[in-house]
Amino acid sequence: MGRTRRVHSSTVAGATEGVPLNIDAQYIVATIERMMAAVGNDDRVSLDEILCQDFHAFENGVHMTSRELLELMSRYYAEGKRYRWSVNSPQIEVDGSLGVIVYVNHGSIVEGPGADPTPMSWLETVLLRRQESGWRVAFLHSTRTKAAQSAA
Repeated sequence: MGRTRRVHSSTVAGATEGVPLNIDAQYIVATIERMMAAVGNDDRVSLDEILCQDFHAFENGVHMTSRELLELMSRYYAEGKRYRWSVNSPQIEVDGSLGVIVYVNHGSIVEGPGADPTPMSWLETVLLRRQESGWRVAFLHSTRTKAAQSAA
């Protein structure tokens, strides 16, 4: 493996302080944002390009394969639920073809048509692999923050 490069920044999602992201970090954040958009829009074609074949997640204490997570989110989408997510205060490390990002995800959930968004926040860690096509997501660990859990 190559040298580990660590980038800590808070320049994403509207923050104005912090160290500018290097090119790897920019691509990693962009990959996470594309994943969030694809999941939120129930876009499985894009997700196939973003997720590794062996992708899995720990979602609020539950282990899920990509198929299980996508089926759950597709069902929510069909029920009219809409999610908004963002990457905030990312801490990124790259070592050769592996990248990891730890961040706070501030967003919201709309439970159905005409409903007001409910603010939510999650603490997330994502492991990515650099492949010929670019950075792809191998693992996601997401846990709602305590404040969000009490509001849910």
